[in-house]
Amino acid sequence: MRLVFVAREQSLRLGSAVSRGTDFVDEVVVISLGEDESQREMVEKAGGIYVVHDGPAHAPSLARTLLAMDLPETDNTVAIGLDNDWKLKNLPRHIALSRSRNDIYIAFKHRSVNQRTEDVPDSSEAITIASYSYEDAAISVCAFTKIGLRALAKASDNDKPADLSRDLRVRIIELDATPVGKELESLTSASRFAQLFYWMLESKHPLIVLGIPGIIFFTVGYQMATALIDIGGPHDTVSIGVALAAFAITFIGVLSLVSGLVLYILGKQIDKVQLEYS
Repeated sequence: MRLVFVAREQSLRLGSAVSRGTDFVDEVVVISLGEDESQREMVEKAGGIYVVHDGPAHAPSLARTLLAMDLPETDNTVAIGLDNDWKLKNLPRHIALSRSRNDIYIAFKHRSVNQRTEDVPDSSEAITIASYSYEDAAISVCAFTKIGLRALAKASDNDKPADLSRDLRVRIIELDATPVGKELESLTSASRFAQLFYWMLESKHPLIVLGIPGIIFFTVGYQMATALIDIGGPHDTVSIGVALAAFAITFIGVLSLVSGLVLYILGKQIDKVQLEYS
């Protein structure tokens, strides 16, 4: 299986995305929409393949670039537009799409964020295979078999999915609107630690959500216990209460740390099970 990221000026996210992608697929390819040597170095260090696409960023043109790389054939390919609308936490679900029974599966962005054309369908109309041409479509995720990839590469940019052969199994969906929130700043260069930290924050990683509070609670409880021991002397009800509070805080800290580790391990196992049985 092959995972393809299509990206422009996403240096901060590329390293973490490629590293995460290697957990699920045999090969990760990054199609860059502009030459960037720092991006190339980052992708190759993370174990990915980097190629620059000079043509228009439309699905058929990108498919032709992918075929022109002369890579070994693979039964399934998932292509993802790496931008601020796509979240890394959705990667396992999108990888599972490649195991569907469709030759071509296209997930359009919600019509409210489609900036490629002003002629978008009315909100009351359902999105169909005849709604957009490839040059007017804002595609977030695309999954295809090797037959679907070759058929897509033969299409013209102004064609529509409806123009594909009737022998192909084609499915089109429209994603939900992205909630309005803070836009994440894209940095041109970042250390691997910064990339890992960014991914953990974005995906609400249990080692961040539970691990950091656990460390804080454990440290506070330990300091309280140490201070209580240093006081010495007879212990009254107040000192006993402080001792119990120190024990409770320390226990919460340890429990939070252990919970974070357990959830992290379970998450890795669940991702593998989803891929095996999807």
